[in-house]
Amino acid sequence: MSLGLSLVARDSQILVCGPTVHRACGTNMYLNGFCFLLDQKLQKFQQFPEILPECTTHPTDIVFLIDGSGSVSNQDFERMKWFVSEVIKRLSGRNTRFALAQYSTGFTEHFDFNAPDPSNNVLGITQNRGMTYTATAIRKVVREIFIPRKGSRNGSTKILVVITDGQKNDQLQYWNVVPEAEQAGIIRYAIGVGNAFSTQRAREELNAIASEPDNEHVFAVHNFDALKGIQDQLQDKIFAIEGTQFQSSSSFQMEMSQEGFSALLTRDGPVLGAVGAFDWSGGLFLYQNSNRDSSFLNASSTTEEMKNAYLGYSSQAVLLNGRSGLVVGAPRYDYVGKVVLFEKAARSGKWQLTAEAVGEQVGSYFGAALCSVDLDQDTDTDLVLVGAPMYYDAITGGRVYVCHFKQGRFHCTMTLKGEAGHVFSRFGASMAETGDITGDRWMDVAIGAPMENENVGALYIFGGKRTSINPKYLQRIEGLKFSGGFLYFGQAVSGGTDLTGDGLKDIAVGQKGRVLLLRTRPVLHVSVSIEFFPPLIPTSNFQCQEQESLRAEASMAKVCFTVAKAIQDKLAYVGHGVGLGSGIALFICIEDTLTPVTLRLNFSLVGKPIAKAPTLQPILSKDSEKNHTALLHFEKNCGTDGKCEDHLEASFNFSGLDIVVVGLTGEFNVTASIQNHGEDSYSTTLGFFYPAGLSYRKVTLPQVSGALGMQAWGRAGTVSRWRDGGCLGIIPGPFSHGCSFLFHLHSIEESTKYINFTAGQEDASKNVEHRYEVKGKGDGKGWLVVAVSFPFGLAHPSLSFHLSQDCSVASCKIIRCDILSLKTREPLEFRIKGDVGFQWASQIQQKKVVLVSIAQISYDEKKYTQKEGFAQAQTMVERIELYNYLPAIIGSAIAGLVLLAVIAAVLYKVGFFKRQYKQMLTEAGAGDEAADPTSQPDPQDLDTSPPSKDTVY
Repeated sequence: MSLGLSLVARDSQILVCGPTVHRACGTNMYLNGFCFLLDQKLQKFQQFPEILPECTTHPTDIVFLIDGSGSVSNQDFERMKWFVSEVIKRLSGRNTRFALAQYSTGFTEHFDFNAPDPSNNVLGITQNRGMTYTATAIRKVVREIFIPRKGSRNGSTKILVVITDGQKNDQLQYWNVVPEAEQAGIIRYAIGVGNAFSTQRAREELNAIASEPDNEHVFAVHNFDALKGIQDQLQDKIFAIEGTQFQSSSSFQMEMSQEGFSALLTRDGPVLGAVGAFDWSGGLFLYQNSNRDSSFLNASSTTEEMKNAYLGYSSQAVLLNGRSGLVVGAPRYDYVGKVVLFEKAARSGKWQLTAEAVGEQVGSYFGAALCSVDLDQDTDTDLVLVGAPMYYDAITGGRVYVCHFKQGRFHCTMTLKGEAGHVFSRFGASMAETGDITGDRWMDVAIGAPMENENVGALYIFGGKRTSINPKYLQRIEGLKFSGGFLYFGQAVSGGTDLTGDGLKDIAVGQKGRVLLLRTRPVLHVSVSIEFFPPLIPTSNFQCQEQESLRAEASMAKVCFTVAKAIQDKLAYVGHGVGLGSGIALFICIEDTLTPVTLRLNFSLVGKPIAKAPTLQPILSKDSEKNHTALLHFEKNCGTDGKCEDHLEASFNFSGLDIVVVGLTGEFNVTASIQNHGEDSYSTTLGFFYPAGLSYRKVTLPQVSGALGMQAWGRAGTVSRWRDGGCLGIIPGPFSHGCSFLFHLHSIEESTKYINFTAGQEDASKNVEHRYEVKGKGDGKGWLVVAVSFPFGLAHPSLSFHLSQDCSVASCKIIRCDILSLKTREPLEFRIKGDVGFQWASQIQQKKVVLVSIAQISYDEKKYTQKEGFAQAQTMVERIELYNYLPAIIGSAIAGLVLLAVIAAVLYKVGFFKRQYKQMLTEAGAGDEAADPTSQPDPQDLDTSPPSKDTVY
């Protein structure tokens, strides 16, 4: 029965359950459960349920319709009666009623559902003989036997078993009868006996009689002796129908309920989870007010969406604003899991489903474990932790959702995770509220990860806070730390109870085959206070001299440690306080008496074993401040009234500098003189305001008279305190980039660089363009004038001494442009275009001339400085003279022809053009005349060898 699979305690009572009680109902094996309520001596005094429910007794009405036609012999008819009688005996005692009818040409009803002892009544009937009117007989059974007057019960499962030895002979067709039986909800079995059903047509008739599917509702045997062989098959099929609710969305109700899979002990009584109820939709059995009869609570017993949801896999009692509630997990709902909340109505006392939360990942088993948490111990539930131990994200295995209940809904906005790297740890498989084990007044929780570290397991402790749980765990306890080869450490966990009698909450952790008890360590709270004697440092004894040295103690610091138990226990007495003292010595010359002396203290706790519990060592509470800071202030000399009234005078100069040139002056000094003719002045600020183009560098103290403390920052220097007088110097640094405004003037590459002309083009002209660009650099805007001068004619009639044509040798025009506002990053471009003629070429003796234009800027020299303010653009003008090559070409051609004629004459004289071919022909003719012109040469005399390379033709 798996006793102890679920176990819960409340006050002095313990409820222990075994949800796997096996019991047989016929050939089916069902699963139920038992729970036992034990007292503090572990003696059973109550059991839930008192007895297991009987096997399913769903009403079933069965009619046997047998063939009594003449084709059935007397012996076969007797065998058929025996078969029916045996089946009735086997199915009797299961809230089953029987009726018997015989058909042939006529129809005989032998007994109905009200008849007693039906198995014996079968044996006394006689055969009718006649034709086989099967369809007519089926209609009569539907209309005349399955009626309340004949004992048929409403809501019962109706079964008709037809036994025949041949095909029907009546005119009525099956399609006229079968729909009526279907509408009445009658399950039909057809048994065909004899060789007549070996044909396909006869088999189709059996299929028409039986319900679908045919293979489960049709039996065919060769003779009546074989009926005994199908007796068990028919019995099993009918029994399977009896054990289920026909035409319902559920095949099982409470047969597989497994009550006690989860368990609670509430104020009203035990609550048992039944995960297998209604086709594993699940639900809860509630035993309230000492009533041993239970009521069943579920989300839905009929809807398909809850089938296989396992509602009741986990459960927790909650109290929401004084209303009792039950949070129940269904980890297999729609493959992602669900958690539902049932609340008890205050007036009617009925339980109603009021809220639900659905998981987010398929297969995560959201709702497999639940834990209700009362953070502030006010009896109202603040949080519900929902475990999803099968959650997977490639970093951690398992997840716990922290759910609040607001405005009638679950809000699961935060999650808890185990240590990264354990993807199969099943973090969240078990959870428990441990009570306040950290001493901060908030409840803490323990979460198990039984498959972490290759199934060794681990336990995590998470600390509570005002409204939730801290997402970072406080402690991780590995199963590897304990000897004994633990496996699945953290499979179950329970906490919040003092089992050792030391006044501290303990935690029981289950693992394979054993339970480990973890004791809570004592928690100490340490507070620190520091007092100074005297509480203020007198400043009258501090005088600045040339050297600094230590003098007597300026004050005494007394440090007090107050130690108290964060959680009251019964282990040992803790003293209230410890005091320490230390003197404070300062330099004789103290410049800054406004800033107090800071004393910093840090400490740690080294716990020693306790006499009553040597294995326990105290630890420091997490809210104890290990670092403490105290401030020792200086005395203020403000007379007898305690109010300081100063009289300040300030002046400054620029250290002899008359003018600042932006961009040229690197740095300058401002010297400030401050005098105080009254009492001490504190927190006095000296502010300098200067343009954005200047940058503050540093502050120095050239000379001081009396005590002066000084601090400088940003754009101003601050004098902390002085009495008689002093001098403060502030030295600005170099100007930051962009603080000055500069002008940049230059020519652009797109200006015309080169033109040329040839002789005879003196009347022509070509276009020339000069471009200039003016840019402003720096912050703000600038005003300037741009003047551009360019030549437009020669100033002298003849020039031979200068290569450039500018305003020194040419007549020039000047164009002036006033630029009222030149902005940074918005350059201006000037273009000068004109046609250059070549009439002046006869006046000069140079082939190349450079045309030069000049642009120059002018500005307010009292406001701006500029090193360079002009630019120029140049264009090279070249005169090209063309050469006449025709006389040279004609002369060269004539000279070539004369040379060719001379060479030909010389070759002729030396016989170069004479040939020997004619002489060879003459010699060949003389030889032919001496030979017989009719004779034919002997082929053997012919020379057929290839000609020699030396042969001359």
